[in-house]
Amino acid sequence: MELLNEEMKGKVIIITGGNKGIGKGCAKVFAGYHATVVICGRNEVDGRDTENEINRLGSGKCTFLLCDISRENEVKTLIETVVEKYGKIDCLINNAGYFPAEKPLDAICMNEVEDIFKTNFFGIFSGCKYALPYLRKTKGSIINMSSVLARTGDEGAAIYSATKGAISSFTKSLAIDEARNGVRVNAVLPGNITTEMYEKIRSRVADPVAFDNYSDNVQWMGRGGTPEDVGKACLFLASNLAGFVTGVELLVSGGYEIGEGEKSIRQDWRNIMEIKK
Repeated sequence: MELLNEEMKGKVIIITGGNKGIGKGCAKVFAGYHATVVICGRNEVDGRDTENEINRLGSGKCTFLLCDISRENEVKTLIETVVEKYGKIDCLINNAGYFPAEKPLDAICMNEVEDIFKTNFFGIFSGCKYALPYLRKTKGSIINMSSVLARTGDEGAAIYSATKGAISSFTKSLAIDEARNGVRVNAVLPGNITTEMYEKIRSRVADPVAFDNYSDNVQWMGRGGTPEDVGKACLFLASNLAGFVTGVELLVSGGYEIGEGEKSIRQDWRNIMEIKK
């Protein structure tokens, strides 16, 4: 651990969507190892709260910048601002994304499809495009946040899963392209992680206890993951411990995707997800 503290000290890490959820967990982990963390998001209130919370811990430094990653010009400005302020970038964690409301495919309009791809995939493309010239100088790394659903799919999640599958494929090809430049490119595939999004869904269902039980038992380890669980996996990939690791998809899922687990209770899912009257 002391070696990681020394290695991360002075490293500049950009985390998109770092104002909440998995991104916030990543920011707390990296700052805890004395990295300089720049988080961005569309919600300035959440962003400033996270910035202040992390800086109060007194280990690494955290700065929030307002940025909508679905807008290419804002991503370009984000990267340029970070380089102007800190002189370099050591790691880009493309975390920002969202899970749209579940709908049958024939109820989804093309505008909705375009919107989710703009955030979940085009935002990652823009981040990589503008950060790569600086990452090549530092022999840094990129970590793209995919999802276990890129492997498994899920009910009502065809478009979301498609964006995450695109991220996984993009990661492998970019890893090949950038190996000659010394830039490692990897993907993290979280499973069921307890975030604000989870709590928002939980607040709407008729039986929150059944929802919790189901959510805990769709992975073999019997619990949902934490944002910090994902942050630790990203810390490994960003560090010299993963110096010979590129083009991988690191599953952080508690075994969601293996065997059958408790998925035999899937037939009860529709009842669990009934919205409160």
